[in-house]
Amino acid sequence: MFSQADALLKSRHYAESRALLKQLRSCHQLPPTSTFALGWLYGRSHDFKTALEIFRSLPSSVPDELTHDYAIALTEFELGDYAKSVEALKPLESAGRLDSKCANLLGVSYSKLGLYDYAYNVLTSNLSQNPSDLFSYLNLVTLLADAGHFLDAANIANQAVSVFPQDSGVWVVRGSAYTLMGDLEKARSDFTEAVRLAPRQPGPRFLLALSEYRLGDYVGASAAITASIESGVADSDLHYLQAECLLKIDPTTPSRALAELKVAIELNSRAVAARTLRGKLLLEMGRYKEAIFDLATAHRIDPTSRSAAYNLARADFKSGKTREANALFQKLQARNGDSLAELGDQKLHKALSAESPQ
Repeated sequence: MFSQADALLKSRHYAESRALLKQLRSCHQLPPTSTFALGWLYGRSHDFKTALEIFRSLPSSVPDELTHDYAIALTEFELGDYAKSVEALKPLESAGRLDSKCANLLGVSYSKLGLYDYAYNVLTSNLSQNPSDLFSYLNLVTLLADAGHFLDAANIANQAVSVFPQDSGVWVVRGSAYTLMGDLEKARSDFTEAVRLAPRQPGPRFLLALSEYRLGDYVGASAAITASIESGVADSDLHYLQAECLLKIDPTTPSRALAELKVAIELNSRAVAARTLRGKLLLEMGRYKEAIFDLATAHRIDPTSRSAAYNLARADFKSGKTREANALFQKLQARNGDSLAELGDQKLHKALSAESPQ
């Protein structure tokens, strides 16, 4: 049954796996190591509360102290209780027994708590002991970028590139750091290499095209996106960016941009930037009802998007909904946002944020 649950989790069949895990948990004769394995499976099924309950029910020696404390700390981290994650790992740190996984988790937990000096010390110490630990590089870059030290982040990313030259992710990370520094030429070069190493991944392709767009090479950005799409990369954000490029190349023919936005929204109905831009174009064409639908949907999906809120307020005002429009304008308290800038910032933040603490 354990192997069956493992297979279900690998295929992301979480509902079926949880039913099977419930059956396993009802077996009261499980040996301690199997009970620990069950807790791990619960964690993989995203039922972190049950996983934590199982881990805490076992002696710290099961399966060994290091693994046991790490499991508790990781589960607390997933539950968002970073202080308890630190608390679970501090005894190991004090005893000098942190392995690389524990050190990364402790460093990221400190960072989440705003304790950047502690996080920096843990991560740099681990990196000096484990110079081939990719996650230490990535977590350190994330920490430095979050603190606004973009040059330092780029320098650490440069070290990562020298150690992992065939990993597209480190090229994306360094390119993202260069972007935040304003060095778009270097960023474009790094994103080009990332695309070469991982041609099927949409992220590097988007960031490469975005670099070209920001450098004013709209034709080059559009051509790069076309090549991506023709190679079989299906990505909503690429079609959205293509629409932005087409509007720059020929703002008098919005129909081509609308066609790209239609595809973008078909690929991802929750694409805020695409819905916002389509709503804005429809508004300019006098198609108020359609515009309001797209903009209201975008605003509902992401209430923090200034561009969606601003353009929805404009649409409300033009359609006679002055009270709704004024309410939105008051919330904005500043100029309208920029959909592409917002999406670009999200992409860069994601690139510079490790997907997991380990």
